[in-house]
Amino acid sequence: MKFIVSNAELSKAINSVSSVPIANNVVKILENFLFSVSNNNLTITATDGDTRASITINLIESDGEGELVIPSKLLQDYLKNVPSIPIAFNLDTTGENNYQITISAGNGVYRMVGMDAGNYPTMPQIPDATSIVLNSSILSTSIEYTLFCAAPVDYRQILTGINFDFKDNMLNVVSTDSHRLVRYRRFNIDTDDNFNFVSKRKPLQLLRNLLDKDTDVSINFNETNVSFEFENIIISCKLLEGVFPDYDRVIPPSFENKLLIGKEDFIAALKRVSVFTDKATNQVKMHIEGQEITLTGNDEEYANEGIEKLQCTYEGEDMEISFNSKTFMEMLQHLDCDNINILMNKPNTAIVITPAEENENEDIVMLHMPISLKGSGDY
Repeated sequence: MKFIVSNAELSKAINSVSSVPIANNVVKILENFLFSVSNNNLTITATDGDTRASITINLIESDGEGELVIPSKLLQDYLKNVPSIPIAFNLDTTGENNYQITISAGNGVYRMVGMDAGNYPTMPQIPDATSIVLNSSILSTSIEYTLFCAAPVDYRQILTGINFDFKDNMLNVVSTDSHRLVRYRRFNIDTDDNFNFVSKRKPLQLLRNLLDKDTDVSINFNETNVSFEFENIIISCKLLEGVFPDYDRVIPPSFENKLLIGKEDFIAALKRVSVFTDKATNQVKMHIEGQEITLTGNDEEYANEGIEKLQCTYEGEDMEISFNSKTFMEMLQHLDCDNINILMNKPNTAIVITPAEENENEDIVMLHMPISLKGSGDY
């Protein structure tokens, strides 16, 4: 099997899926790419066993069809040093010549050894799939707001994923690490039924990076797998098993105390005060009295202390509440707005953050548990 391809197109395609394989994988074939040639197109596939990504590009010309597993790192290192010129591949897909790969570009000829494509994992089928189409901007926005809040590691594996919950013509995309929770709600989603799935982080990270154009994304899923298809790309993965927390029950229905403040001013003050906090807890106390906030951070071991006052608009009783400034700021930095509402009831109950500017198409709620005298809270 032979084909000629543009190095620029090939390098771009490989870079799109190069984050999927895991180096030093126990299953060695999963460290590599699968090349499939058909109808003068090249499909490049990468998988780690759970997440799979494929991208299809046009070839300049081709002779024959077939598949072969290509050494990923060796190929990527080579392509980095090749100018934007056509590259010719000659692949032994039968194994008669030990699956040899010959690459010709410019004045150079290079050889490497591939692997039998028959041993590469096949694309998982999704029988009895539920399907829905979303615009890429809706999907990428929902991922951007929620991905950071999923637990990186947790004994409850379900918390390491993102919950996509379609109900009542709304899409709720939710993540939580048990100390924080983010719910991104999008209205006017046309669905015939209510359904949900919990996706792993890795395919969504890949999806977020590739959704750079205004396009439709076809989502197909059943109880075990999900796929996202758009333009010339397919991303699929195994779903997380288990029951995702009842997020609507966690979010308080009403609040006794409501604070309005400029987001950037608040973040800047938190950054300065947090410099003086105990790095084990990053604890900052927020005292609210009248229309003034006092932020205090200290590290008793080294006798460090930072205090800063800010003006705000406040409705409610004077109160003091403590939180982890590092994780609190991370939430604020993911909000695309000028002003924020900080909503509270008691010093030992959840703090809820919302954008002050309303959007008729979406609703964003971020919840952060306070730090009590006994330590960090969760729900």
